[in-house]
Amino acid sequence: MTLHVDFDHDLWVYVPAEWPWEGFASLEQWSSALVGALSDAYGYDASMREWLTATVEGMSRSVDDEEHRFAYLSRPHEAIGIASIYELPARTDAELASLVGVGDPRATRPVIAEPFTGGRLGPGLTATRHIQDEDGTISVVTHWAWRIDERDVLMIVGDFDLARFEALRPDYDGLARAIGTAD
Repeated sequence: MTLHVDFDHDLWVYVPAEWPWEGFASLEQWSSALVGALSDAYGYDASMREWLTATVEGMSRSVDDEEHRFAYLSRPHEAIGIASIYELPARTDAELASLVGVGDPRATRPVIAEPFTGGRLGPGLTATRHIQDEDGTISVVTHWAWRIDERDVLMIVGDFDLARFEALRPDYDGLARAIGTAD
């Protein structure tokens, strides 16, 4: 099975980790084109362009081996979000609920898995948990999970800014619903 994400291009940007990619020879060429387009759209000054370049290049450099990363960049001067999607061999030793964080000992309150429907992958589960870091900071982490044949598909979003997460939650759910399998 190979995933295909039919995402909203007005909200999300796929973040590649290997080069060349889609006609871009290098990370720098891709980030220059992306930052240039956003700067033209929003009139960013030199310091904002520099910050945004460092941000998107950092997003690309930190992609995990099995990860498909998407960045919410519709209004980067207001909010940026990252969603990570994984397609992995099914963890037959684990219930799907454990893959969405049910039972996580770091959670500040019990984590409840809920059905997630309406997506291209069919019925799945989602759960949101709040985790207190060592320094006392509360972060929010949400997982969406599906088990299809012998594969687990996971989408993970985490944020230390609870208000930003809540504001972007409908867009995260929309991205999760856009995940499907390639023909």
